[in-house]
Amino acid sequence: MTIHDISFDAIIAACDEYDELGKTQFLRKYGFRTAKTYMLFWNGKFYDSKAILGAAHGYISPNSLPLKSAEFSGGLAETVSVLESLGFEVVSDPPPSSNPNWTEAEVALAIQFYRGHAPKIPGKSSDELISLANEIRTAARMQGLRGNEKFRNADGVYMHLMHFQQLDPNYSGSAIGKSTALEEKIWSYSDKELNRAAEAVRTRISAFEKTGQVEQRIPEPNSAVLKLLIASSDPVESQLGHTLHLWQEAKRNQGKRASLGREPGQIKNSDAVSVIEQRVRSSASGFDEVTSTNESYEKIVIDHPDRFANDVIAIAKARLAEFDLATPTDDREELEAKIKEIILRPYMISEPPAGNPTPRREVSAGFVYVRDPRVVAYTRVRANGICELCAQPAPFKRPDGSHYLETHHVVPLAENGPDTPQNCAGVCPNCHRALHSAENKDHLAKTLMKKLASI
Repeated sequence: MTIHDISFDAIIAACDEYDELGKTQFLRKYGFRTAKTYMLFWNGKFYDSKAILGAAHGYISPNSLPLKSAEFSGGLAETVSVLESLGFEVVSDPPPSSNPNWTEAEVALAIQFYRGHAPKIPGKSSDELISLANEIRTAARMQGLRGNEKFRNADGVYMHLMHFQQLDPNYSGSAIGKSTALEEKIWSYSDKELNRAAEAVRTRISAFEKTGQVEQRIPEPNSAVLKLLIASSDPVESQLGHTLHLWQEAKRNQGKRASLGREPGQIKNSDAVSVIEQRVRSSASGFDEVTSTNESYEKIVIDHPDRFANDVIAIAKARLAEFDLATPTDDREELEAKIKEIILRPYMISEPPAGNPTPRREVSAGFVYVRDPRVVAYTRVRANGICELCAQPAPFKRPDGSHYLETHHVVPLAENGPDTPQNCAGVCPNCHRALHSAENKDHLAKTLMKKLASI
């Protein structure tokens, strides 16, 4: 008998044994290693696909024996093919076998909850605890963290809350576990500082739930000043350090000089609030950095209005509306409306926008791409009503009086082309169709590339 003789029931029997023995004992018994790429997903649980298939061979009949790891492949051709042919779901990039350490954002939410409920912490099955677990799980996911089936569940969150009893001077019983340096740091916050930190996390969660964009996971900063800011218990200083660090990485990803200039020195010699107010008044937040990171001086002001002057708050609100205008979108009507508004604000496209080298694709009725309105607006203004391929005037005008040209991506988005000014051209409808469908479309594309390179 071969792996192709394995039945659905044999797979289920192997899964039942896996559950009974546990992952470690099951793999040891059958001589398999943990799956690296493909996992069987059945009844809400993940199983090592190759090990399950090998064990299932022993359940085909009373006389059949399990297969050894060396007797068949764990890849697409054998293991995955057999499992899928039997109707099972096989997933790649399986979840980790263990859960990641808690982050500062998660700990802040948990300690705020503990302080608000101690000494009577709600039970594991209470609505309050389940709600907290959901919030903490979202905070972890917004940072790109993943885990196994117990990832930040109510049981785990409850046990984590019990760790804080070691730090609670009002608790006299025997505490569970051992607190970490991070927990001790956040426990030292005053109630006001803790509430600010927790609300800043909820603001980030709200942005994540709205956009679905995972926060960038970037290396530690080299700047000593940034390290101090990020580690600060003052939420304004911490958010400023986080913002500047993200900007630095955004510039680096855009091929720009990633220096922070005079910023660290000015922050060191002054307080963060004064520096932020100065930057907001001078509109120092760059569109490219803000639309890449969703972070700005203005956002810090709005997140902590009690720390800033009224005129700075008013400027920040107006400026944030412009950042929203510059935010990429997958809605065609919204994109067109944004383009028109941006063209009326020449300072928003006074320099070529960075755009997005890897625009995100969303599912609608079909696939649509998240487009940068500043890139389209810049391209239209650059073309100035003249087709950038045939050099003829636009064939007609829109009802608002603007020249009708279409935006063409030289390297199509569907072929992983970037949504940047260097890859976009304003062309007339005839040239646009020719670029996509003419027999000499490759020659036309090369001609257009040369023209764009010379601009």
